[in-house]
Amino acid sequence: MSNRSFDYREDRDYRASQVAGFISRHSGLVAVLLIVVVFGGAIYVQGFARVPSGYRGVLLTWGKVEDRILSEGLNFMIPFMQSVELMNVQLQKAESTEDTATRDLQQVTTTVAVNFRLNPNMVNRIYSDLRQDYVSRVIKPNIEESLKAATALYTAEELISKRTIVKATLDDILAERLMIFDIEVVSVSLTDFQFSPSFKAAIEAKVTAEQSALEAKNKLEQIRYEAQQQIIQAEALKNATIAIAEGDAQAAIIEADATAAAIEVITAQMTAEYAQYLWLTQWDGKLPAVVGEGTGLIIDINSLVDESP
Repeated sequence: MSNRSFDYREDRDYRASQVAGFISRHSGLVAVLLIVVVFGGAIYVQGFARVPSGYRGVLLTWGKVEDRILSEGLNFMIPFMQSVELMNVQLQKAESTEDTATRDLQQVTTTVAVNFRLNPNMVNRIYSDLRQDYVSRVIKPNIEESLKAATALYTAEELISKRTIVKATLDDILAERLMIFDIEVVSVSLTDFQFSPSFKAAIEAKVTAEQSALEAKNKLEQIRYEAQQQIIQAEALKNATIAIAEGDAQAAIIEADATAAAIEVITAQMTAEYAQYLWLTQWDGKLPAVVGEGTGLIIDINSLVDESP
């Protein structure tokens, strides 16, 4: 067993000495091979560029911007000669707070948030003109100028009452300005309006006055409505009274006409005997104590006495 171990160690030492001797005899060749391996690895690493999702690669040759734009994924490039700058083409946000003046010369502080994105097909031009400083060099200055231009078109009160229209105006102005730099405006948000204390006080006073006027108007309308109701009731009562009076008058006319007609019939058929009959039906059986002129007694008493024996 010990002999075998000795033979193994002896063989290993022999191979090591052979390798060492080969290296010493061919040290120049080994150095060249090592350089080739290292250089090949470097070429492999430098020959490819990985572009993450949501980005585009701007290809530079000795610092010069090329027309070719690298898309997402692994892209080949010439090692050592070319390099890649990554440009974010995702939705980005820029925010700015500016002091501007309205059409009626009121000072207002406005905070604006802008969502934008770079044109993926023009990132080489954007990088050539602006490098990675497009927010500070282009976007924020144009937000300020666009905001001044938009607020100057409206009064301070309109900035509040026509907020949607003001936002659309600002959106159009800013989009037109940034389009020149191949930057797309996706949306604009007016997050806040801050006016001077004097203007706030004036607005509050106006709102209070309008509320008081509205309250008075509503009270007047209520009074007017109640008066109208009373007029309607009085008109209805008047019409009812007139209708009742007309009905009573018509009834009286009908009754009078009937009485007149009856009298006319009675008068036409009146005889001495019938007149005596009518008088007797109303006589209480008492003879007047005095008979003379003015008593109105026209009946012959003798005629009422039975003359037969």
